[in-house]
Amino acid sequence: MSEHWRDAARLFFDERASSARTGSITLAELSYISGRDARLWADPKMYEDLISSILQQLSAEESTSLLEVGSASGFLAWGLAPRVARYVGVDVAAEAVRLGNHLGLANAEFRVADGTNLPFHDSSFNAVVCYDVFTNFPSFETGAKIIAEMIRVLQPGGRALVGSIPDSACKEAFEEKVKQVSAELEERCGPPLAARASQPSFFARMKRALTRVTPGISCYYFSREDFLDVGARLGVVTDICGIHSRNPYHGLRFNVLFSKPKK
Repeated sequence: MSEHWRDAARLFFDERASSARTGSITLAELSYISGRDARLWADPKMYEDLISSILQQLSAEESTSLLEVGSASGFLAWGLAPRVARYVGVDVAAEAVRLGNHLGLANAEFRVADGTNLPFHDSSFNAVVCYDVFTNFPSFETGAKIIAEMIRVLQPGGRALVGSIPDSACKEAFEEKVKQVSAELEERCGPPLAARASQPSFFARMKRALTRVTPGISCYYFSREDFLDVGARLGVVTDICGIHSRNPYHGLRFNVLFSKPKK
């Protein structure tokens, strides 16, 4: 399988981040940069439902040290960081990380890192989340390596959440729902929101030219059994959970919660 998807995804997030103006970033722009449809997240109740569900499933609280793998520029950090003691976001897209560090979140930092080789010691965090990231992987192999790293840096007794995974058993229903939701958003909100600045930076354009890769992300599907199997191999308790209830794709995507046993 071609590995061009990695460069394509990295360039996608880099170019979107480079199109935003630091110092005046909005949640809508962070949504756009992360590859989400900003129209869907214009409702503050939808965003609050997402953040609350992640915190609840992780059992995260004010004393929690939280790592996010695949943070982009901080769409989730915007809501998660103020509710925990320490937030660290990692992503492979350097421009996205740069923008995240300009959000001004007091207890948060963003670092360039690959989720398959996290630059942290064992048992460094109380909780780890990787949300809306696995959909970019054309095979489960990459995801399994990331899960192993998430468990490694997780403290005994902590929880790791892999979220919003398109369910392979619901592929046709999901694709029909996407069409329905897109039509409803178009009627209610108009066309998709674009970045405030339409052109990526000179740096991003040069990067695209040098790699000869077209920026882009895809939507890949996974089976629940794959996550149960990798959890068993890693010796952790694995639970399949629902995504947050306000999401229109509730029932068509799923979350996976890994609980690391206490020593």
